[in-house]
Amino acid sequence: MPSEGSKINTHNLSTRTILGEVMLMENLLTELLIRPASLKEAPIVLDLWQSSAKWLNSKGINQWRPEKFNLEQVIDFFHDGSDVYVAESNQEIVGTYILTWTDPLIWQELDCPEAGYIHRFAVHRDYKGLGIGQYLLNSAEEQIKLKGKTLVRLDCMADNVRLNQYYKDYGFQFVRRLNREGWSANLYEKY
Repeated sequence: MPSEGSKINTHNLSTRTILGEVMLMENLLTELLIRPASLKEAPIVLDLWQSSAKWLNSKGINQWRPEKFNLEQVIDFFHDGSDVYVAESNQEIVGTYILTWTDPLIWQELDCPEAGYIHRFAVHRDYKGLGIGQYLLNSAEEQIKLKGKTLVRLDCMADNVRLNQYYKDYGFQFVRRLNREGWSANLYEKY
């Protein structure tokens, strides 16, 4: 502890802060468990969707609308053959994704039985920048391949430049743009 009147070396302070964040990240990721969600966790999944939507909207990105999400939608995913996953660290849910095994609404004639589709991919904003998204995508890809599928697919709003780049950086290839009334989505896949 510096004595009264002494100067704090801000270079060392910032280095310690960065090292502390790295240690936090390493601890978080070594304790990160990605697992199937239980139905009783549906409200938590809903909260992740809604808080992610609010954050996106605050950035001027209207990819998700918080008022469009409700508990029945989450519960429907548990009952329609989809697989709902959560990421847990220190007994707290920090992320989620859903796998569906068909998506004719978005993929139309390209919808195929060789693909698994990632939907509602979200990370709690308090844990942004820690690599959790990459772990979620790795997990989703692994689960899709365990089901014998050869294609990993997802979509996102075409005008969300940052998210489109994130998926490209992760190795997804652009397939096409889907234009609908009032919105457009880019479709991506990975082999």
